Amino acid sequence: MPGNIWINCSEASGDMYAGALAGELLRLDPQLEIGGLGGRMLALGGAKVHFPMTRLCFAGFIDVLRGLPGIFRLHREIVRAWKRSRPDVVVMIDCPDFNLPLAKAAHAMGIPVLYFIAPQFWAWKQQGLNTLRRCVRSTLCALPFEPSFLRGKGCRSAYGGHPLLDVIPLQRLDRITPDRYQVGIMPGSRKKEVAFLLPEFAEAAARLHREMPWIFFSIARAPGISRRYLRRFWPDGVPAVIVEPDERFEMIRRSGMVLAASGTATLETGLIGTPTIVAYKIDPPAAYLLRRLATSKWISLTNILFREELFPEYLQERATADNCHAQMAAWLNDPGMLLNIRNKLQELRRIAGPSGGIRFAAETILAQRKGERQ
Repeated sequence: MPGNIWINCSEASGDMYAGALAGELLRLDPQLEIGGLGGRMLALGGAKVHFPMTRLCFAGFIDVLRGLPGIFRLHREIVRAWKRSRPDVVVMIDCPDFNLPLAKAAHAMGIPVLYFIAPQFWAWKQQGLNTLRRCVRSTLCALPFEPSFLRGKGCRSAYGGHPLLDVIPLQRLDRITPDRYQVGIMPGSRKKEVAFLLPEFAEAAARLHREMPWIFFSIARAPGISRRYLRRFWPDGVPAVIVEPDERFEMIRRSGMVLAASGTATLETGLIGTPTIVAYKIDPPAAYLLRRLATSKWISLTNILFREELFPEYLQERATADNCHAQMAAWLNDPGMLLNIRNKLQELRRIAGPSGGIRFAAETILAQRKGERQ
């Protein structure tokens, strides 16, 4: 009888990991049936997407409040799907606010739960550690300091390296020579993020282009964000190409620098080796709550791993065109600054390593499934 694995992911980065994980699971066991909540990448990995992750596409406090009825409805629908076709293992990827209540439901049904990409409890004062401790068999961590943190809280955890080291074709990208006059723009994977950040990035780009007309820009389009939506915020007369999601790694490598919304993108740029200006802005109520809950000094994963602000961070009221423009101009006028950052970034792959995190996760999931069936 073929195995039945359920994977839950709800945003672009999680979908990327879910797709890679599904592909590796099927490579190791082609008879598996994989389904779940996710997007295009999970489907490309060979899974059946029972529920599209677009049903959970919220950014900001007000959006989440308005979406609560739909969130609760989706929760009930997933549990009903498990009752109809009971999974051998449920795999949660990131998004603890949605996934941990489902982990509790799966645990109550006697279904083993594994967490891939640990919730970042070390960065936020969050509820949920008790659920993680009681209801999750093991948390497969992506960052090297997470296992000891979680074990200190009584949670079972393991570390196999960051999955981006498997997802990004680093050896091929290393052969590409960056162009110091190309600036990459990564304004986020949600419409609200783009609406808050891209106008600031665009104004900074327009000023820089007036001062240095030879500068050109590449904008990374995230899944679920249309070209028309991006163009709405970009000024006429400023040269820019829109890069498709599958081409963003090459765009990052070819760029002399990147302007990026905080998130997985800022670790992607770090591993690829491109200096990055990090910005983030959300609605004021959500910003107020996050500031009260935050415990980490930095927001970029590259900075967190280096334990210093290698990538300049501009958050909320500091996420302005003035600050982004000033930082880009400073780097362009002093190429030595960019070279120093690139040299420092050569250490990041070792810090985030080893590679093989996707295979490690797949083998752990299959071992759990076999253990349950014995």
